[in-house]
Amino acid sequence: MQSGTNLLKVRDYNRRLVLEMIRLGNGVSRADIAERTGLTSQTVSNIVRRLLDEGFIVEAGKRRLEGGRKPRMGLRINPGAGYALGAHVDRDEVRVALLDLSGEVVARNHHGLFRESDPSEAIALISDSVEDVVGEAGVERERILGLGVACPGPLDPSSGVVHEPPGMPGWREVRMKEVLEAQTGYEVVVDNDAIASAVGERWMGSARGAQDFMFVYKGWGMGAGLFIGGQVYRGKTGTAGEIGHMPLDPNGPECSCGNRGCLIRYCSPQEISAAVRWRLQRGEASILREDFEATPESVDFAAVRRAALADDKLALGELKRSARVLGNALVGLVNILDLELVVIGGKGFGGIGYIYEHEIREAIERRSLYPDRREVRVELSTAEEDVGAVGAASLILHTYYAPRMRGLREV
Repeated sequence: MQSGTNLLKVRDYNRRLVLEMIRLGNGVSRADIAERTGLTSQTVSNIVRRLLDEGFIVEAGKRRLEGGRKPRMGLRINPGAGYALGAHVDRDEVRVALLDLSGEVVARNHHGLFRESDPSEAIALISDSVEDVVGEAGVERERILGLGVACPGPLDPSSGVVHEPPGMPGWREVRMKEVLEAQTGYEVVVDNDAIASAVGERWMGSARGAQDFMFVYKGWGMGAGLFIGGQVYRGKTGTAGEIGHMPLDPNGPECSCGNRGCLIRYCSPQEISAAVRWRLQRGEASILREDFEATPESVDFAAVRRAALADDKLALGELKRSARVLGNALVGLVNILDLELVVIGGKGFGGIGYIYEHEIREAIERRSLYPDRREVRVELSTAEEDVGAVGAASLILHTYYAPRMRGLREV
């Protein structure tokens, strides 16, 4: 548990720390907060009083304690006190979600996007979709804390500039934050979709309260969002989590990044569907045979998923093969980073995540170091295909709540 500080110069840190304690504690008392953070009772009382006056928290009734001790008044987040918007831009779609202060989704929408779309078209679609969900929910604009946007990288989260993501032609130096702030009037935060998904999972999913975990995101591409010591880990250049370009075999197929045998060459939707078409071309049996012979391109990843769900041996075999490759790669990361949890999610796992969950769990249980001293959980994201939009909105909540000591100094 993080500790607080009683220095006046870090009041904002303490406020966020108390809010985070109340959010996670769901009925925690003032005395509980003081005991767990090291803040003085007076400091906690002052912060709680301000939060009550502002309407961000409510008193939730007294809680009985063991041993005849005096009951303590519990505190909870007031969900309707504020809202966060989130938008996820992928190569072929835009998803938008509106979350309340507790992290619950209150409205959402989804629109297709042509791969050849100009960035301005996608940004205009985000703006329109944002207004639609706010109107649908009947939320006053003054209660919106901001708009989070999740995009494929590379990008610069500090400036909100997107730097030519693979598979998105024309997206060169897109000033996403600047343009959206001008169009919507909201404060905008832009981040990598895998990192945003990890933040969202920590807010309302399996990683709630986890300190050291990895979110594996699979959409058109693949990446990971990392939490180390309860904080997002980006690395020196902000590219931590690029697991898709982890080289596994120096003699493997050439990758667009210049290396060979990268993880993405075995696990991306494009590679999986290409492998299925190759096996069909060789004459292997499958319920996809008729579609393939009529139009080979129709056997895309969506078709492979449908076939796997119908117990097609060929489709299931290719998905399990890619899941085993991913599981073996994740074993190394779990061992190096000493993670407590791996969560998988994103459109690429839609409907078939259970296959990957099983193979990854089996690989980690069989091959991770010190199995008698630790347990590494493997979970599917509960946000399903909205994980990017939910994560993007959670970026706003994370910014609002999450305490950080980095850069603080006593003056």
